[in-house]
Amino acid sequence: MPGLLGSTIMAPLVYGFVLGRLIENWGADAVLNLGDLIIDTAVKQLYIFDWPYALEVHPEVWAGMTLRDWIVRRAKLWLLTRNFHRANIVVAQTGGIREMLIEKYRLRDVRVIGNAATVDEASSWSAVKFDLPDGVKLLSPSVYYPHKNLEVLLGVADAIRSRDLNYRIVVTINPDSKAAAKFLAEIWSRGLEGVICNVGQVSLASMPSLYKQCDAVIMPTLLESFSIVYLEAMHYRLPILTSDMWFSRSVCGNAAKYFDPFDAQEILSSVEEIFLDESKRSALVEAGVHRLETFPTWKENFETYQSTMAELSKGT
Repeated sequence: MPGLLGSTIMAPLVYGFVLGRLIENWGADAVLNLGDLIIDTAVKQLYIFDWPYALEVHPEVWAGMTLRDWIVRRAKLWLLTRNFHRANIVVAQTGGIREMLIEKYRLRDVRVIGNAATVDEASSWSAVKFDLPDGVKLLSPSVYYPHKNLEVLLGVADAIRSRDLNYRIVVTINPDSKAAAKFLAEIWSRGLEGVICNVGQVSLASMPSLYKQCDAVIMPTLLESFSIVYLEAMHYRLPILTSDMWFSRSVCGNAAKYFDPFDAQEILSSVEEIFLDESKRSALVEAGVHRLETFPTWKENFETYQSTMAELSKGT
């Protein structure tokens, strides 16, 4: 969208009036909508849903937002709720999300097209030796957002240090915001730099190297729509330790060790449980390998979208 129409604040106007008229003038048979909002149009529309704020959101997530973010997300939630019925087909990423959408919004046609799990390790990807500490390395790959709940890892690190345990937490935080910089400063002010290792922002090409140099993935997140990290952990045969939330169970099933994301001691106990018992750790890894096989490839995803769009454009 040109000029002011390309700004976030104009999105309701663009989706509510501009896009629909353009699409109809172009003579489109169907619309594949990967956008944030649903388009007001008479043309058949397939809407890919990937915004978890429209489902179950822990109160701490709303409480942790800035006032601006709270207003923007509440406004977007109101617009989605008001316009969900305009989408002829809604795509959910998991069966659990499909059930929640049908129950919460009484939608007629919700279909599951899962995220693709093809992990490309082409020769062009970078082989990087990260300067990681000795010990069992727990990787928490994430940019900094309040809903990622990374602050609880400070408590976990405190407990690791106080008991002189051989666990190390690896984070990928770039200090590109005040909140991110504050989190990183807290690591140093508490003297936790020997337990929490920040490697900074890691390029997509270097992520395979980082996964291979770690021993597990730990995600205390409070909200996700899917998170490809879970699938990547399964691919690299890393046990997953994550929050006991609807979204994590929907993706991981029995292939994760779940914990209360607000309880640092329980998180550490979960880590100890799987690293002091090799059979439990191996069982988690094997469950992940089998779970991964249930997700489609990118090629299968493409073919599913092609056939769904063809069905939609014919009006069947």
